[in-house]
Amino acid sequence: MTTVTQNKRYVGVKETVLYGIANGGQVIGYNMVRNQLTFFLVTVFGVPAQAVATMIFVMGLWDAFNDPLMGTVVDRTRTRFGKLRPYLMFVPLPLGAATVLFFGGATFLDGVQSTGLKIAYMCITYFIWEVLYTIGDIPYWGLSAAISPNPADRSRVITSARFISSIIGGLPGIVVPVCIDLSRNGTIPLDMAQVFLILGVVAGTVGMGLFSLAGFFTKERIIQSSDEPKVLDCFKYLFKNKPLLLLVSSSVLGTVGGIADTFTQYFYTFSLGTASLSLVAGIPGTIMGFFTYLIMPKIEKIDSKKLIIRIAFIKAAVTVCVFLAGCKSYTNPLVIVPLLAVQGVFNSIVSSIMMVIPTKMMGDTVDYMEWKTGERNEGMTFSLLTFISKLTGSFSTAFATAIIPIIGLSQVGSDMVLVEGTVNTRLWLWGLVTFIPAVLNLLSLIPYIFYDLSGDKLAEIRKELEERRISK
Repeated sequence: MTTVTQNKRYVGVKETVLYGIANGGQVIGYNMVRNQLTFFLVTVFGVPAQAVATMIFVMGLWDAFNDPLMGTVVDRTRTRFGKLRPYLMFVPLPLGAATVLFFGGATFLDGVQSTGLKIAYMCITYFIWEVLYTIGDIPYWGLSAAISPNPADRSRVITSARFISSIIGGLPGIVVPVCIDLSRNGTIPLDMAQVFLILGVVAGTVGMGLFSLAGFFTKERIIQSSDEPKVLDCFKYLFKNKPLLLLVSSSVLGTVGGIADTFTQYFYTFSLGTASLSLVAGIPGTIMGFFTYLIMPKIEKIDSKKLIIRIAFIKAAVTVCVFLAGCKSYTNPLVIVPLLAVQGVFNSIVSSIMMVIPTKMMGDTVDYMEWKTGERNEGMTFSLLTFISKLTGSFSTAFATAIIPIIGLSQVGSDMVLVEGTVNTRLWLWGLVTFIPAVLNLLSLIPYIFYDLSGDKLAEIRKELEERRISK
């Protein structure tokens, strides 16, 4: 009897694809804010780097409370639409407006000389954006565990979300560098502030419009626990769920591994002279990323724990080789662009895998706690996933922003300039976009020494859960 539910497909192709498109829309806004955060605030808006780093760090601490609280609210929600979908129906509109407000700061406050006013505007609009993003992100990923009792369905919707978001959500990475170059060269009659306002409007309208599809065209199929958790239960839950605690610990230890995103724009601008070269270097990796998602069903057959450990070491080794090969020619585009293209291929493979496998493992921890306690807590579990994502992103961005002056970049008025001196800024930038993040990321493997929710143990838990559900 247990094979019936596991072999039945509950989620059709249309629902799977729409769930993925919704994530693509969400990621348009997320990538615009997260990847351009430092560049926009420091270089375009003219906020001091120290103030930006402080704000990002404080917001990261806020997320330590905000996300788990939201997860508890989600698990306490009871409506005829479920406990997750109502939030996905509501949040896209205000989140889109918050995105526009954030990127409109440099235009709305054009001519304002008060640094304090700029800092206040930055903090208020970013805080609003963070809160609204949390309200949408936790239910979205919680739905990946509640959308079907069939693990194969869950894998398909997660892969769909990650694959489609890599296409749609990757558009800012293509458009932004081109717009920056066009504006800096005077090719278009828009200054940088106006460019980012327009990009914010597009991300806030098109992106959030697509994100709303998750609320209106999906279903929650797993019956939720009748118990409503208390707020403090979210913090207790983490320590009761050992596999989840280990996954969280791994992500926290790998925080500094995300600093490369902050310095990529600066490297192409100051070392190679053209931000748009990032598009050329990224083409092979983009193609390989699509291919990796297509073969994900075969990749998922490998034990998740072993897979994560292996690819982390491979990525570190590849980036070290790329750094050494280019450490004497890091300002020569003819040498560096091909090297970064090679690195991009490996990074894209790793990124595609890491966008699916850890999320799938988070879903396994939901099953683990249902098996252990009889209750499912998607809200609390995936609040920790979003907490991890934002905490590590905030801390790595804050750390990277804080060391900008140390490596020889200085803010002059509203412009960022490279100061020639005792520090070899271009060499530092080369290391920061190649091997340094990947080597530091190896720290994230330590918790996996103790992780055992895999193989026969996981299969047995799933089997017992199926028997319980059928007997009800």
